[in-house]
Amino acid sequence: MREAIMGRKCLYSWCKSSSALHSFPRDAARARVWLRAAGWPSTTDTSNLYICSKHFSRESFANWRMLDFGLVDDKSTLRLSSNAVPSPDDFFNPSEPKLCCEMACQTEQPAKKDASCQTHPDMKHISTQHRWKPERRSKSTQVKLHKRHVGCNTSTPCIPLENDPLATSTPLKRPRKEAEDSDFSFQPGMSESSIYNESTVIATPPHIMKKFIVYEEKLMELFKNCPVCSRHCEIKSRTVGTVLHVDQTCAHCEFHKVWTSQPYVNNIPAGNLQLAAAVLFTGSSFLQVTKFMQAFNIQGICHTTYLKHQRTFLLPTINWQWKQHQNSVIAEALKGRNLVLGGDMRADSPGHSAKYGTYSMMDLRANKIMDIQLIQSNEVGNSQRMEKEVFERSLRQLEQRGVTVHMIVTDRHPGVMKFIRENRPNILHRYDAWHMAKGVGKKIDELAKQRICKEVGPWKKSIVNHLYWCGASSSTGKEIVAKWRSVVNHVQDIHEHEGEFQRCQHPPLVGDQARLWLKPSTAACEKLTQVILAPKLLKDLENLSSNYQTSGLESYHSLILRFAPKSVAFSFVGMLCRTQLAAMHYNENSGRQQATTASGELRWHIQYPRYRRGEHTLRLMKRNPTFDYVERLQDLLFESVLEQPQLFQESLKELKVPDHLCSQFQRPEKSEAVAQHTSRFRPPSVCDQL
Repeated sequence: MREAIMGRKCLYSWCKSSSALHSFPRDAARARVWLRAAGWPSTTDTSNLYICSKHFSRESFANWRMLDFGLVDDKSTLRLSSNAVPSPDDFFNPSEPKLCCEMACQTEQPAKKDASCQTHPDMKHISTQHRWKPERRSKSTQVKLHKRHVGCNTSTPCIPLENDPLATSTPLKRPRKEAEDSDFSFQPGMSESSIYNESTVIATPPHIMKKFIVYEEKLMELFKNCPVCSRHCEIKSRTVGTVLHVDQTCAHCEFHKVWTSQPYVNNIPAGNLQLAAAVLFTGSSFLQVTKFMQAFNIQGICHTTYLKHQRTFLLPTINWQWKQHQNSVIAEALKGRNLVLGGDMRADSPGHSAKYGTYSMMDLRANKIMDIQLIQSNEVGNSQRMEKEVFERSLRQLEQRGVTVHMIVTDRHPGVMKFIRENRPNILHRYDAWHMAKGVGKKIDELAKQRICKEVGPWKKSIVNHLYWCGASSSTGKEIVAKWRSVVNHVQDIHEHEGEFQRCQHPPLVGDQARLWLKPSTAACEKLTQVILAPKLLKDLENLSSNYQTSGLESYHSLILRFAPKSVAFSFVGMLCRTQLAAMHYNENSGRQQATTASGELRWHIQYPRYRRGEHTLRLMKRNPTFDYVERLQDLLFESVLEQPQLFQESLKELKVPDHLCSQFQRPEKSEAVAQHTSRFRPPSVCDQL
């Protein structure tokens, strides 16, 4: 492999250089830019093409100043910036830089010009730790003389810089570790191309940088002594949210430095913005996070700052990312045929006084949320009318995107049933088994509370299981109804029936399997028969869904509680964006596999759900969820939203936000007598004068 590496040459045949080569970027767009700049066709294969460092300008390298400071001895360690473009006209020799000082050194040999004197304006922004150790001079001239560049052969000193901390007596020696940090070393697992592909190296974005918990006293120890004269300094510090500003001033050598603990992005501290993003993107509560940080005594941001960042940057980011994610989910759904959807509404409060209603459409085959519609109760008059209206919006939105629905599974909402029957007769409407079993179970519980029907209670579990079995084992609606009718005879110990389903399929029940059978013509048996053979129930059983259920939607609704709990009030946009976050989390983790042990055995766990009233259930244990959508949201926030916030805010303004619930009620005006009476006890205000 070493022979192959040594055989590589520069793209330009007349250059004949085989050192300090840079491979083409992996990004196809950037590679085409390089090819156009080099004069090659844009369709050329760039896998085996290289360009040496001589054909890049000095500004194309991210660490070109380190070569002047002596921190980089080998020109092959120069790293290209992300926006570097080669040019055949450039011929940059790292050992002989082109740039010269803006203020030339007063040398005895005018033919020789110091190309890297520190009087260049760019050198003022370089910290003292990257400078070199100068030559010793007498104390009478140390304050007046400026540091001389390595290799400068001048006998007269350079012109000093204003407020330059290096124009003093005793400089500090550069640590050896600093030069080692900039070196690249080979790591196991790196391919040959990744070692030489230095053109893709870019600066680390602030949201990807690691953060550490540093105590204040330990941090201030770094600023106690002056880095120039090693004497004690005056330190002033202030905080702006999570960012710390340290003002270090030395009274002896007039050294002054202002240090910040984190970078700024568009005049916003990166830590403040990322803290607000981390709270919202993970569905956390700002108040709970604030309590934790106060208990840990960590600097944080106030609630006003959090709300400002949320309104300006975070909510537009979530809405934009959800639209992109929704487009990909719909595109995947359009590839298949006979699309089966499941729909259900979730209210933000129990009972019949809900403010918001969230209707979700799920692709039951792919188990992914396709559309979310949020409605406020005052848009339709009351909370009971919300489900029909929001169902129409969701279905209309999907149809406008080209989605053809073959079958839809919902609960037995009368408004939804009527709308599909009258306006969408070509769509097969099926009812979810869990909702029907839940309704039958509630009626049996009410019946068992009566004193003369107590013996009906033990039959609830068997009757509910029988309803599930009817849907799963039948192919037609009539067969479902015939099997369901048989349960009336079964509870009376009669196992042969008339009609399509003639005999129970269970073996003879003996011993503990025998039930306390209901006696015919008793009040308990008659009332239970009325519940089982209710005409409305028998009619709906013909449309019972046998293959697809909305259990995934119920899991998704329980997940929304983590992002938008019902005990917290949210604005309309805040409620919608938190629901979109829950949908992105659910879609990313809907296909998780069952967890396994180290030996490869499947893992299970026992749960005691509340609805089983003390009984246990065995469920499979899935792998830990992932949160890749949070990384994508942060990338979008720091790389795009901060650059063009208005573009993303405009997309959020397209939402039709309804008026507040109390906006239609105006405060009653005071009568003239009451107004005159109250004016005696207070002076006239500015409003009264206007």
